Amino acid sequence: MADKKIPGIHNYCDRWCERCAFGSRCAVYENESGASPEQKDIINKAFWERLSENFSKAHKLLEQAASQYGVNLSSLAKEVEHAQENEARIRKESQNHPLSKLSWNYSEASRLWLKSQPGMIKMLEQLSDNLTLGVESVDAAREKTVVIKDCLAVIQWYQAFIHLKLMRAIMGKLKGDEVETEEDQRDYDGSAKIGIIAIERSIQAWVKLFELLPDQEDEFLKLLAMLEKMKTMAKTEFPAAERFKRPGFDD
Repeated sequence: MADKKIPGIHNYCDRWCERCAFGSRCAVYENESGASPEQKDIINKAFWERLSENFSKAHKLLEQAASQYGVNLSSLAKEVEHAQENEARIRKESQNHPLSKLSWNYSEASRLWLKSQPGMIKMLEQLSDNLTLGVESVDAAREKTVVIKDCLAVIQWYQAFIHLKLMRAIMGKLKGDEVETEEDQRDYDGSAKIGIIAIERSIQAWVKLFELLPDQEDEFLKLLAMLEKMKTMAKTEFPAAERFKRPGFDD
């Protein structure tokens, strides 16, 4: 019973399968973890060659089926074109949303910090000196190293994820998506919720790094301020997000 799969659990997760406590109960994780390197390789040449061969056959079958059932493919093409134009309009509007802009700016600012990681080398050198002088024990130095590694992993994982999830939530709201889940919840609130959770986890990671790298105060405070503002804006824009119950996680 404990291994029973949780329907839809992957729809509102942070996609960090390696750190998920529900991996054994997620069908997506089971499928992906059991795939061979060739199956996982999306640019595998043989895969695309087979797909190309099947596409031409499928197109002929589609034309035959349309003719048989009186379906106007030209009319459908116009409907698709209109839908694509509407999607592009909503995407542009979403990108101009203040919350979207802020999350993008945070993503870029955190990426630049991670790229250079100022102060990190100095701190590691200090740890090495402390070990040599006997000021710090091996266990204490190892613990600090693990904390730094974990904090960097969290920040890096969520730096783009936050923007993507908030963008998805904004687009869903602009489209006027109606209730989509069995529990009468809106899908975009679920996206907003996991975005807010990612913000909170990022805040925790930055605060922990700040304790270890106090000389980076100005940069860290700027990033933390962006995250706090983002969280407030997200909760205001999506007031029902925190009440959204994600399958498995919030049961």
